[in-house]
Amino acid sequence: MFNKIYKSSSYSRPQLAELWGYASFHAIARGVITPKNTNKIILFVTEEKQSFQAQYQDRLCEGVLFWEGPTDHFAEQRIIDAATSGDEIHLFHRERHHSDFTYFGLLALTSYQLQTGKPSSFVFQII
Repeated sequence: MFNKIYKSSSYSRPQLAELWGYASFHAIARGVITPKNTNKIILFVTEEKQSFQAQYQDRLCEGVLFWEGPTDHFAEQRIIDAATSGDEIHLFHRERHHSDFTYFGLLALTSYQLQTGKPSSFVFQII
């Protein structure tokens, strides 16, 4: 899945959908995707979001990602268990909406705080 994806290279969602064999980019339009039959958890993080979107407080600073999980808490337990389950967490990041994502590679979860009724918070280190 990542054999044609390179660290520090930029990709649009349509490009990634094509590389990964999806019919359209809509299959990977969420902020967190977990492709079937893989050990991959893929985060698509946008710092400056469109005004109508949920304004999660996400930022990447000196190799550390501060990330708020989706309000539906999708894949949170899988993210927390990744280090022991063999799952890989990959980061695609962009500063501003409607721009391409840069692939930063694998992440290691360093801390988290689960929440109810609001986004949980996670801190990752790029490895």
